[in-house]
Amino acid sequence: MKYNVLVLGSGGREHALCWKLSKSTLLGKLYCIPGNTGISDIAETFNEPDILNFSAIEDFCKSHDIHLIAVGKELPLVYGIKDYFKDSDILVFGPSKKAAQLEGSKIYTKNLLSKYNIPSADYATFFNKDDAVFYIQSVSKYPIVIKADGLAQGKGVVIATTEEEAVKSIIEMMEFKKFKEAGEKIVIEEFLVGRELSYQILVNNDQYYELMPSQDYKRAFYGNKGPNTGGMGNISPPPWVTEEILENVRKNISEKLIKALSKENNQYTGIMFIGLMIDKNNQPKVLEINVRFGDPETQVILPLLESDMLYIMLTIAKKERLPDSFRLEWNHGKTATCVVLASEGYPESYEIGKPIYGIENILDSDNCLCFHAGTKKVDGVLSTAGGRVLSIVGIGATTEESVKNAYDGTNKISFEGKTFRNDIGS
Repeated sequence: MKYNVLVLGSGGREHALCWKLSKSTLLGKLYCIPGNTGISDIAETFNEPDILNFSAIEDFCKSHDIHLIAVGKELPLVYGIKDYFKDSDILVFGPSKKAAQLEGSKIYTKNLLSKYNIPSADYATFFNKDDAVFYIQSVSKYPIVIKADGLAQGKGVVIATTEEEAVKSIIEMMEFKKFKEAGEKIVIEEFLVGRELSYQILVNNDQYYELMPSQDYKRAFYGNKGPNTGGMGNISPPPWVTEEILENVRKNISEKLIKALSKENNQYTGIMFIGLMIDKNNQPKVLEINVRFGDPETQVILPLLESDMLYIMLTIAKKERLPDSFRLEWNHGKTATCVVLASEGYPESYEIGKPIYGIENILDSDNCLCFHAGTKKVDGVLSTAGGRVLSIVGIGATTEESVKNAYDGTNKISFEGKTFRNDIGS
């Protein structure tokens, strides 16, 4: 049987996911809402309906004979798309609304981690500005981390280096609604020191399968400076990640977390992204949990995966167990590096509509891929349409080779205001 699939989302993550699904022998037709210019080359894209209009999505699925909805963005999951289709013949790959609280609420996640002794930063939660400011006045050690409780598109985290910065951030979130309702409640936690690791697992209730680990570069500028972004680059696998580190993650984080969710009667199916800090003793602590594929982690991991992604997603969405003998197959002889090309001013204000040149120079390359994020065609000309514009992914036998291939591809593309970090992988 061939399966028709609908992907929800429009970024580089969704382009990479569509690219991977398009290679499956199980795929019938591939659709994406709303998609982007790059996705339109491999899938039928539609600007409507809105991905949060579940009844309209249902009508679309019925009219296009959709068998599986693959949710790229977090909002439909947090708003309950899995629950909406639970009595339908249409499958949804992703967790329930209850389980999606892991991303939808920082407070829920921190309380769960604390209850089950899963390592994470020390924290305090606040529901009004005055209490938060009063607490900050007692803090003696900086930096300190301030997080909006709800969804803020990867930008709701502030690392404050002074009391003045911390108070300003609290007021912006809780009084001036910088992140709207997402910042009405906040978490203040200790600043962890170490190396960040992106750790993703495919979860099928009590079964889980590790994806290739990767390392994200979240700050906007060279040397991990500037504001947090949705991600300016990524490498997979990071050369410093050892089997000892991964075993510590399994023992102290992933296995305990899955057991905790089971005890809470909150069974999880889908992809789980766990952002970790690895300290100098190779011990992990949880920074964040997301309930969908990471971006730009997906862009580096899926090109290294040799298993059929659609088979895995269908099996999990059907609530069937994968065979005990099942293992993810990887191209262990390759590494991948992603460099994000962004619009000048990202993640704050930026202009769009700038023509993009040179993308055709890497489309047929064996060692460099290009995934679209914020692009559209204006009068037939490919142009910028977002903060993060393109993900350029280099593939190589070593990290150094994949880094070189990524930057070689980056240098072949130009648009007014093109910005990127030149230290990805260093």
